[in-house]
Amino acid sequence: MRIVPASIAKIIYPKDLPNGLFTSLIIACLFMGLASLRHGTSFQDWLNVIENWLIMLLIFPTATATVALPFKYRDPTFELKLTYYLGMFVAFLFTLAKLRYWR
Repeated sequence: MRIVPASIAKIIYPKDLPNGLFTSLIIACLFMGLASLRHGTSFQDWLNVIENWLIMLLIFPTATATVALPFKYRDPTFELKLTYYLGMFVAFLFTLAKLRYWR
């Protein structure tokens, strides 16, 4: 029995994920970025908020999607959008750990 890549894609890749899940992830990242304001609302604190937003919403997800580009080249059904959201989730977990251990 030979398994073709198209049938593997049907098994592995998630389908029909709710958009509310992604919206709630974006909102959680935005609120998590505001955690830098717990010490005050000075100019430096707002720069930390913008830095957290850039890390969580742009830098980590874009890097994850860039690393996954060869998968898209190999399999046209691969969705880079889901990889971007995966990078956003990883950045969310990283920031959660950063807030817990980096005081």
